[in-house]
Amino acid sequence: MPRRRLIVTAFVVVALAGLAGGLLAARGSSAAVRSGVIAHGAFQSVSWSTRGTAAIVGKNGHAVLELRNFQTQRAPELWIVLEGKGGVMTRHQLTHLNRSWGNQDYAVSAEVAAHPPARVLIYCSKCGKVWGYAPLGTSHPSSL
Repeated sequence: MPRRRLIVTAFVVVALAGLAGGLLAARGSSAAVRSGVIAHGAFQSVSWSTRGTAAIVGKNGHAVLELRNFQTQRAPELWIVLEGKGGVMTRHQLTHLNRSWGNQDYAVSAEVAAHPPARVLIYCSKCGKVWGYAPLGTSHPSSL
């Protein structure tokens, strides 16, 4: 019986150490976001006039989606959607659009900063249409 208890205790200690290491690594990943503009682009209209710019920016170790000089048609069910790159286009609904005009900031994950989306979409869930999008081009540290 003591041998079994020792094995179980060792297993629990190793599992807790792995969990603690994972938490530290995850916590460190948000601090790994470099400062400055990571990706940026200007909005283009699709269904409704949409203008302004979108940028993924590193601020104080965190990643932020900035909408600047933004304007689109007002509606109750507008969402910000991030569209991925590659052969298989992936879409991730980020959040509800706070308002249809003005400068706005939205928190995004360190993963989004590490692998910026191809486009930021303004999507109306009521009518099922993209109102506008901003194709994002990446910024390289040497060009900042």
